[in-house]
Amino acid sequence: MSLKITQKHILYGKREFELRDDIVKVKVNSLLDENKDFEVELAMINPEPIISKSRLEFHSRVKCRPLISLYLNKPNKKEFNAFVEAVKTKAKKEFDSFAGINASK
Repeated sequence: MSLKITQKHILYGKREFELRDDIVKVKVNSLLDENKDFEVELAMINPEPIISKSRLEFHSRVKCRPLISLYLNKPNKKEFNAFVEAVKTKAKKEFDSFAGINASK
């Protein structure tokens, strides 16, 4: 199962985020910069995002820099919140699995 959102910005172009099994696939079609296509492993993401200006950012557990940056409430608040909650839940689950933490304790 995958969950996907598309965010559009008048100056920065279109960004697609797709939550897959253990990754978030990111595709950026920029109007001002080069296009990017990359994947972020969920086990590397801190599941507690940070709001920075008009963005919600998921930072790395290791280097403390944003790995995923989403425009707040785009495409709409309901889809945005559902996607963010799914990323938070899966990121915690993937890290716990990677670290050998048993959720049933």
